[in-house]
Amino acid sequence: MKVQHFQALVLGALCLGAAVLAAVTYNHQQQLTGLSVAAENAPADPVPALRRHLDALSADVSALPAQVNSLGEHQRQQDATFATLNKQLDGVSASLKAIEALPRGPTKADLVTLEQRLGDAETAVHTLEARPAATSAQPQPATPAKQAAKTQAPTPPFTLLGIETRGDVRFVSALPAGAHALSTVHLLQPGDSLNDWQLMDIRRNQAVFQVPGLGERSLPLP
Repeated sequence: MKVQHFQALVLGALCLGAAVLAAVTYNHQQQLTGLSVAAENAPADPVPALRRHLDALSADVSALPAQVNSLGEHQRQQDATFATLNKQLDGVSASLKAIEALPRGPTKADLVTLEQRLGDAETAVHTLEARPAATSAQPQPATPAKQAAKTQAPTPPFTLLGIETRGDVRFVSALPAGAHALSTVHLLQPGDSLNDWQLMDIRRNQAVFQVPGLGERSLPLP
């Protein structure tokens, strides 16, 4: 009986030891499995990625001086462009001031008056052109006195239309001989010439011209 009881105790102890060993083995297996999963899920080594980021930053920093130089050159070009534009604006402003300082141009009333005078001048020209035809039927021999008068007082190569005023400046309006258009009217100041006749002075009712080879000659103003 004692031997059987002892064998049962030994067998029970062996079974208990086997159970404990199985439990420990299972526990170790679970720990190994957890460590394997943790190792698989662990992030990769960050050193290569950090190195790549550092290389990219280093390249960007190396490119900064060239970019700064490019921006500086661009700024200098803009400054030069602005300086050129300022000079051009100053030139335009000076031109505008010069234009504003010029004498005032003819008004509509001045043009109407000038056109009326031009019409009167055309009538006078037609009258003068008709005179030789009317007198050619009875030609008269020219006396030496008349020939001398013609030599000393040649016919002006224009017709005076009157005096025009632009601000404080006075002009003599003259229509060249044979012309009839308003656009051919000349505005003469003392010192100006028309067909070699130089205007010397503008008086109240006369215009004084310098005639080549004949000296001064006064013409009446209408």
